[in-house]
Amino acid sequence: MSKRKPVPSKNQKKEVVAKKEDDSEEIPVEVAKVIKDLPIEKQQTVIKALSIKKHYSGPLPDGESIEIYNEVIPDGGNRLMSTVEKQLEHRINVENIGVRRTFNQSSTGQWMGFIIAIVFGFISWDLAKSGFTVAASILGTVDLVALVAIFITGKLSK
Repeated sequence: MSKRKPVPSKNQKKEVVAKKEDDSEEIPVEVAKVIKDLPIEKQQTVIKALSIKKHYSGPLPDGESIEIYNEVIPDGGNRLMSTVEKQLEHRINVENIGVRRTFNQSSTGQWMGFIIAIVFGFISWDLAKSGFTVAASILGTVDLVALVAIFITGKLSK
């Protein structure tokens, strides 16, 4: 599409061409021709509508946009709000499930480590009772260090 401005002839009125707020681009000639045929008040309204920039962030659009949804789609504002509410509820549920699973995984890991440490403690005690004191000492020391490490790392991760 060409960006040249139309040059009015002697018998022709100058075409209405509005610039956007940042003055970077003009309204296309086809749109300007349509605007030209409108009454002055409507021309100004259309030009303002073309030059308005809106920006919002967040899960919900602004109130004006919700009203427009209601005009365009039957009960559109309520449908939009219910969709946003469902999405928010879903997101909260997913986060809760994730927190519960993380807690359960951590707790299960600590219990399994504790059980393994107790089993090795009993094996070490049985070895010492049978006369294998050096092996029992090494296994008992490793077992005690592992048991302490399980509880320390469990406390540090919280």
